Amino acid sequence: MEFIINKECFNKAISDVSHAVSIKTAIPILSGIKIVANDDCLTLLGSNSDIVIEKTIPLTIDGVSGLEVFEKGTVVLSAKYLSEIVKKLPDVIHVKLNGNQSVTIKSNEIVMNLNGLHSGEYPNLPQIDGAGYFNIPSVELLEIIKQTAFAVSKNETRPLLTGVNLSIKENKLTCVATNSHRLALRELPLESKVTGSFIIPSKSLNELTKLFNNEADIIHIFLTESYIVFQTNHISLFSRLIKGNYPNVSELLPKDLKTIITVDTKTLLKGIDRACLFASEWRNNYIKKLAEAKSVYEERKITLKNSL
Repeated sequence: MEFIINKECFNKAISDVSHAVSIKTAIPILSGIKIVANDDCLTLLGSNSDIVIEKTIPLTIDGVSGLEVFEKGTVVLSAKYLSEIVKKLPDVIHVKLNGNQSVTIKSNEIVMNLNGLHSGEYPNLPQIDGAGYFNIPSVELLEIIKQTAFAVSKNETRPLLTGVNLSIKENKLTCVATNSHRLALRELPLESKVTGSFIIPSKSLNELTKLFNNEADIIHIFLTESYIVFQTNHISLFSRLIKGNYPNVSELLPKDLKTIITVDTKTLLKGIDRACLFASEWRNNYIKKLAEAKSVYEERKITLKNSL
């Protein structure tokens, strides 16, 4: 394996896949980043068993050449050392795999050697061939995550509630999250042949919002029994699903409402900020809990409903 790559491009790819790498792991090879050099691209992989992030670097980006591959190959390098080394290099980076999994990294007059691991020990990517899939605009997906993921439970004793329930039925996408005290629900019309209910860990969704914040307009979502995959042209996030049946939240939503109040969102949020100045730290501090959720709403009219 041998290639030359633009420093900034390489550093960004390493940073992206490092989000899925766990330094403290029982599987030593998962503390590293797998690098695969092909004739037409360079692929980087990071994984912690529950999340896998794959980043592809093409030969040219926006018509500008940033990668040149001289010899195909693959190796796994320590994520910690690779990240720190690349950050501190001054210019274009030349990477070459030698014998015994030793890698030479050059930039101008700087030469470093880094011992790697055999890539054959690295876990394979989950197979998505034949998986059901649908497409969704990235802006809408990120908004749905923002408006629901904040309500998940932080208590691991009830694993089902630590994720967001994504269900697809009758051309409608519904996302629900709850920690038993608060509940967030968002629905969106969606044309899809996929139906079913899936629980996605909130940690995976948080990583998703970081990765795809400036990505393509459309995100392709693939669903299998064990995994969900979010994919664009150059980056993919594989997340293990939480197994089990999510609680039927429709029974928790009130059918009869005594009071309905419509207020301006901006005015309400400013009022919450002022009230928080005097809110105490007692256990059921609902003003503070409402303040935590305030950022998920747009500046538009909001309706408050009371069934009591």
